[in-house]
Amino acid sequence: MPTHREEVALPQRPGPGALVLPLVCGISAVLVWLSDLSQPLFLAVQPLTRAVPDAFWAFVTDQAGLLSLAAWATILLMFRPAISTAVLLACPAGLVFVRGLKHLIAADRPQQLLSSDTIHVIGRELSSLSFPSGHTAAAFTAASAALYMLPAVLRKRWAAPIIALAALVGLSRLAVGAHWPVDVLAGAAIGWCVGLTGVFAARRWPLWQRPNGMLTLAVIGMTAGIARTLLDSGYPSVEIFGRALGICAVAVAALIVADGLRGTR
Repeated sequence: MPTHREEVALPQRPGPGALVLPLVCGISAVLVWLSDLSQPLFLAVQPLTRAVPDAFWAFVTDQAGLLSLAAWATILLMFRPAISTAVLLACPAGLVFVRGLKHLIAADRPQQLLSSDTIHVIGRELSSLSFPSGHTAAAFTAASAALYMLPAVLRKRWAAPIIALAALVGLSRLAVGAHWPVDVLAGAAIGWCVGLTGVFAARRWPLWQRPNGMLTLAVIGMTAGIARTLLDSGYPSVEIFGRALGICAVAVAALIVADGLRGTR
């Protein structure tokens, strides 16, 4: 098991190319908004997603909920502590920024503006705070943090599947009826940039290489795991998996804490 006593060589700092994806997504979001295409795109895309079972979309979207993401990051502490650190350090800034924008803009959700016969809703109904998509932002935060904490060779190999998984989360937000396309595009741009801040923070403070730092990460992860175990995500079909995920995160965090305490004796 990786511990704080292991040194992990950090990859090169993200270059200007790291901003291509958020620029593309951000410009696309602006164009969709200015052209008033968000609702037509939503009405065109959402029916296509119904070819896939609701349980699939519920599962995909739930993995990018903040508590689920933190639980996954905690489990990742066992295998890729540098990546996990970048994700966990990015999450607070992302949460504050995304929630701030949501309350500032207070955009209506599709479920509020569209009639029930034109929208398919999976999970609980939502009526406000649509822009930007928090789940999409979380997915792209994890994606950029993961990619830019990998060596360049591995980054090239894993870039396409990791970005595809994050994009799938964005599509799931349309599938469950929770967001407009403009919300998803903006969430992707914001989340990617937030993930890069986590990368720079992890490079500045490599907590996984310090006893107290690793313990701090484990305590944060344990808290998130307990919360994921106890709280309802709003998607009943994946609650059993979600609670199991939370329990696994708690168990991993407990092992890391026990290892750290042994190391300080």
